[in-house]
Amino acid sequence: MDINYTLFSAVIIAFLVVNLGVGIWSTLKARKSSVAADEQFMLGGKSVPLVVIAMSYCAAAVSAGSFIGDPALAATMGWSYFWFPIFVTSGLCIPALFIIRRLKLQADKFGVLTITDYIGARFQSNAIKLYMAVVMAICYLFMLVSQFKGAAILFQMYTGVSFETGLILMMTVVVLLVVLGGLDSVAWSSFFQGFLMVFLALVMVIGAFVAVGGVSRLDSILSVDAPEILQIVETGEIAIIPWYAVPFIFLFTFFVMFSQPYLSSRYLAMGNVNRKSVGKLLIITLTITGFFNMMITAGITGRALFPEVLEGEMADYLTVTMSIELFPDIITVLIMIGFFSAIISTAAAVLLTVAQCVGNDIYGRIKKDASPKSKVIVIRVTVFVVAPLITAFNFYKTPEFLQLFVLMSLTGVGAMLCMPLFAGVIWRNATRAGAWCSAILGPVSYLVMSQILEWSWAISMGACVIPAAIGMFVVSWILNVVKGPDEVLQKLYDVE
Repeated sequence: MDINYTLFSAVIIAFLVVNLGVGIWSTLKARKSSVAADEQFMLGGKSVPLVVIAMSYCAAAVSAGSFIGDPALAATMGWSYFWFPIFVTSGLCIPALFIIRRLKLQADKFGVLTITDYIGARFQSNAIKLYMAVVMAICYLFMLVSQFKGAAILFQMYTGVSFETGLILMMTVVVLLVVLGGLDSVAWSSFFQGFLMVFLALVMVIGAFVAVGGVSRLDSILSVDAPEILQIVETGEIAIIPWYAVPFIFLFTFFVMFSQPYLSSRYLAMGNVNRKSVGKLLIITLTITGFFNMMITAGITGRALFPEVLEGEMADYLTVTMSIELFPDIITVLIMIGFFSAIISTAAAVLLTVAQCVGNDIYGRIKKDASPKSKVIVIRVTVFVVAPLITAFNFYKTPEFLQLFVLMSLTGVGAMLCMPLFAGVIWRNATRAGAWCSAILGPVSYLVMSQILEWSWAISMGACVIPAAIGMFVVSWILNVVKGPDEVLQKLYDVE
């Protein structure tokens, strides 16, 4: 691969400087705000424009996994993996029709700033908030590992620096972006990055299909070289996505994925949640994520064009290799920025969420009289502590498939949160005991299904929603029958 390292290095430095400039601008703007320090840092003072929130929501939903890891898995598994983007796009929108407005109104009524804050207030339990914050912080650390690895791969291939140097550069940029402006800087930087990501998806997909000779030529090549790639579901005893895995992928995307706090915090940051605002948010989300998820097809075409890249542990390098080999430098530079945008937008959102767990949910729980300013200080300190840990883990053991680390992290968090969140918002008779039961059953059942029963990860990630739902509704129903409805929790449900 013949790469102009000087050109690529100059462009990436300029891109990173612009991102840091956004962070500094957000910091200066926050100093003039009359909003409490914690609300300004964690929710952007609830003044971020709707279109910025929508684009940052989409940008955060994709990541190194979506633009690097998803195509790598599609290249090795084939069209059967396409069930994930099909359901992810709709899963980020359809549940929102029933959740966003009531969630935001209830959260404003409680005066809370995070999803775990909301669940703790809705079920009148600081203990469940603390439990969720600890589990979430641990699970998201693994997701950050994959984001940092993705950035290091990009630095290594586009600029010629070592993998280790790329990790350190990634850590520095993301830390400064989060610490400087909180959600405001993360949302605005993701807004601008989102347009680059759309460009990346369109150019990569179209360019790859042109290079391979069109859909019919792609089908002809794979029919000979890898016919199993063409199956829409897998067959055989070791199939990861057999036909009966499809409903569980639906459950994963509609409940586990939708409930992720680094995404759902955008709902709390909205200034207005009337039907028009929610509709605009979802139309933008449906359109933009549709573009993003086309990137998976690049994995299929990449399998036909560069089968040698899949040898060994190089699958995660496939889309980067395609960008370098298929396009002139001027286009590759823009594609490179799109890759970095995907990674930085998600890494910054997840790192901010982890730090909020520590500063707001854990520290705020231990020190009940903590001031908004002291919570923000703890959040910033947490960022400085967590990022080097993630970097060190990648030095020690780099994961082979980015997206598997992402999916494991998402499932651990989403299986715990989905039923308390959904039931808390839409069910008047949801109980504290039901929330506890589902919050424990979700992640525990995932571990049992994936590690003890050794079910396919595509099945276990969605199947764990079922025990969580049963726990919530059965326990709550029994308590409502035996003890009668909890009038305090029912009043908290009401928003009128």
